[in-house]
Amino acid sequence: MTVRPALILWIGLPAIVTIALLMVSYEVQTLENELERLERHTITQQEKIHVLNAEWSHLNRPERLARLASKYLDLAPMTPRQLRTYTYEPVPLGYEK
Repeated sequence: MTVRPALILWIGLPAIVTIALLMVSYEVQTLENELERLERHTITQQEKIHVLNAEWSHLNRPERLARLASKYLDLAPMTPRQLRTYTYEPVPLGYEK
């Protein structure tokens, strides 16, 4: 009995297609699991950012900053003696000081 090439093709081709389909199916499942993990991580990070924004807003309230500045900084209004004026004198091209 001789095995015809067409018979090998009709038996082998479905087996190859089935194996390839299973491999693709497992790969898709792996990628879906990874996507789900990344989505959970993204949601967690967004929640952390939301908390940090709330804390930042709380810490930067103007009345709180004013109270801390008056308590820890020795600030006073500027006096005229503290002001300086500077004039800009352009240097001619080719001339260096």
